Formats: sequence, structure tokens, C-alpha cells
Amino acid sequence: MKIEAKVYKRDYKSIKGTANITIEDCFVVKGILIMESKNGLFIAMPSKKTTNGEYKDICFPITKEARQQIIDEIMKKYNAEETTQNNDFDENFGNDLPF
Repeated sequence: MKIEAKVYKRDYKSIKGTANITIEDCFVVKGILIMESKNGLFIAMPSKKTTNGEYKDICFPITKEARQQIIDEIMKKYNAEETTQNNDFDENFGNDLPF
């Protein structure tokens, strides 16, 4: 599966960046978060807040292999020296997140 990632480094609380991926040149997922926890960096797929206050992913890989391929591509771009910078980043992004 061909996956291309664009990563935008940020430092907003526990959010260290955002990513958009293109799968097989025909499907795009925007708003993937690169988060930092006490165990290190992890990827959070786009989610929405439910009526009971929980967050549920709205799109996600089904297989372990697909998830790992997405993580690998995003982290490869995140760790690269020349990371794309997004000048249109909304400074209010994340204000409604629970962390």
C-alpha cells in the first residue's frame, strides 16, 4: 500500500505535530495528531467528541499492518530534518481536546 505523509511540526501542549496522509493517490486523511505521552510519541487518528464526552476515531486502519505502515511513514517524516511547515496553522486548534 502506497502511503505519502505530510507532517507539520508543532509544540502545543502534548501535540507535537499534525499529519495528513494520502493512500494510494486516491484517499486522504487529514488531522492525524502526533502526540507525546510519558511513554513517548504516538499517533492519534482524527476523532470527534460524542454526546457523553468521549472521543471516538472517525477513521482508522483496520489491520495491524496498515496501522504500522501509517505510523512508520508519519514518524519517518516527523523525524526528518526538513519538515514541512504550515503557516496556516490555527493557533486555536486543540482547545477543545481533553488534554
